[in-house]
Parts: sequence; C-alpha cells; structure tokens
Amino acid sequence: MSLHLPARRVASSAVRTSACKPTLHLQQHLLPRTQRRNAGWFGWGRGRGSSEASATSPFAQELTRREREQALAKQNMDRTQGASIFDEEIKDPERLQRQQQQEERETAGPMTASRVREHVERAENPDPRWRVRFLKKKVMQMARADPARPLPREQRIRLSEKRHASASPPLPTSTKKLVHLSHQIVGKTVDDAIAQMRFSKKKMAREVKWQLEDARDRAIAAHGMGLGSSSSSSSSSSSSTSTSTTTTTQEDDNNNNNTNKPRKIQTKDGKWIEVHDPTTLYVDESWVTKGPWRGARVQYHARSRMSMMWRPTASISLVLKEEKTRIRQHNEKVEAQAKKAPWVHLPNRPVTAQRQYYSW
Repeated sequence: MSLHLPARRVASSAVRTSACKPTLHLQQHLLPRTQRRNAGWFGWGRGRGSSEASATSPFAQELTRREREQALAKQNMDRTQGASIFDEEIKDPERLQRQQQQEERETAGPMTASRVREHVERAENPDPRWRVRFLKKKVMQMARADPARPLPREQRIRLSEKRHASASPPLPTSTKKLVHLSHQIVGKTVDDAIAQMRFSKKKMAREVKWQLEDARDRAIAAHGMGLGSSSSSSSSSSSSTSTSTTTTTQEDDNNNNNTNKPRKIQTKDGKWIEVHDPTTLYVDESWVTKGPWRGARVQYHARSRMSMMWRPTASISLVLKEEKTRIRQHNEKVEAQAKKAPWVHLPNRPVTAQRQYYSW
C-alpha cells in the first residue's frame, strides 16, 4: 500500500534538503556563537550593524582591557597562594579561637555541655569578686557599728573559731554501707579516725581514709588549722621581759597557762575526753548523700519476668573543727546548768476552779 501524494512530496523534499548544503547566511546563524552584550552610545544593539559598532567602541575596549587585567591579577594571586614560613605570624589568633569554639560547639551538639575554658569558668564561678565584696561589706559594717555594742554571738564564734568542710566525689557504694563508716569517725580526732579507717575491713574504708587526709591537708593549708598553740612561746617570751609588767599581760599569761593544762570535757555524745592541745582537729559532722546512678543490669525472675537493678553511688561529707570549739560548748553547757533554777515538785500557787460538790 503506497503513501498518499502529500506525504510523498514531503519525503522527497526532505531528501533533497538533506543532501544539499545550507546557504552561507544559514551557516552564520547555525554555527555556535558566544552571546555578549556590548555597550553602545545609542542603546543596546539598535539598527543593522550595531553589534560590530558597539564592539569597536572605546567604552567596550576599556571593559575588555579591565577584564584582562582582573584575570591576570587573579592568576598571579593563585600562583602566590600556598604554604609559607610566615603563615603562623599572619594568622589572627582571635579568628582561630573563634573557629575553634565554633567547631567545638558543632561537635558537642545541643544536648552536651560546652567544654570551652571561659564557659566552664563562668559556670563554676559566675561572680569571682563576690567574696571580696562580701568581706569588704562586713568590714564596713563592723567599722560603722557601735564600739560599745558587742558583736552577735555567731559573728564572735566565726571570728574566734575555724572550720573546714569537704565532700568526696561519688563513690561506687550505697548509702546503707557508707553510713556505718560515717558513724564510726564522727566525734573522733582526725588521727583516730584515720587509724580506724586504716584497720577497717570495709572496702570503702580506704576511700574515707583518703578523704580524711585530703580534708586535713586542705584545712591546714587554707585555714591554718591544727598548727598547735603558741602559748608556750608567748609565755617564755613574757618571762624574759622585765618584772614591771602590766596587769593585762599577767592575765594573758594566766590564760595561756590554763590552756596548756589538759582539760577534761564532755562531748555531745556524753563521753568524757581529755584535751591537751585546743588546736587539734576533730570530725565535728559527717553525713552521707546519694549520688547519680553508675549503671544498671537486668535481674531475671520466675515466669519470664525481669526487673532492673541500678548500681548506686554515695558521697561522704565532713566538717572539721578544732578542739577549742568543744571546749567552748562544754563551758556553755556547764554555765547553763549552773544558772538553772532548782526544780520544785509542787509549786506554791492558789487552787482555783474547784467545786465542793460532784458534777454528775
């Protein structure tokens, strides 16, 4: 079956056009060309031959010259780039620090805390000069106070007595086990408590012993506690002076001699002890607190049941004081008992609201 006549004419015309070459005018339009916009004096490409005229204009030549200069400068910059012996001196330290903080912030993520030194210091001590201002404020208050008016009892105790508090890191044990060691050392001197922990069979005894030694060293270094009384040196120096001493120095010598003598005092537990040096350190308070969980494991039960067993942690806190605190507490207790009025079994008071008949 043959094609229709219009279809044959179209096919024959397509064969003839494919066999012959396109004209020169068509070749100029069919060849690949790079489109470019040139500046002209009378608009962009108006009229015939405007592209050739705009390409040869002085403004277009100036643009092409600038482009060549920019390309040459970029090539020279690329050629000089690379590692150099002056790179470390040229780099900005602040810029590097900002980049490092940005990298740490990106790697840390939104849920983890920042480990940058400035952030850690700001979190641990938000106001570094708070204690300085607080002490200055207290000194100003004492200076403005009336000299004839005595200080409150709590301030007098803080000025005359010292204390040091410390807490251990979370230990891999429970409060039920650690509380027995805490009860064992409270009320004892630091040396006796260390001896108790040294010969104890408990596993956490060595951790408590290390905490006692650390608290003792920090109390000596930070507060000057447990250095011994200077009464012996003061008494020897006062004896070498001339006999024309005042009554105040004689009273001070008497007080020093009294402090040198061993004293028997009663503790809060009701035990009687003998104190030779009022600066001896002892454990005034000791308590145990819970810490974060350190892990968990599965505990299997009957009938395909199970539960989680959490591994606990505990921390022990200590408060160290000097024996002069217990001496003061004993003296206050004795004075309070001496001031107490005698107990009367039946006080002499009038009997009122009594009836002579029964009320039923």
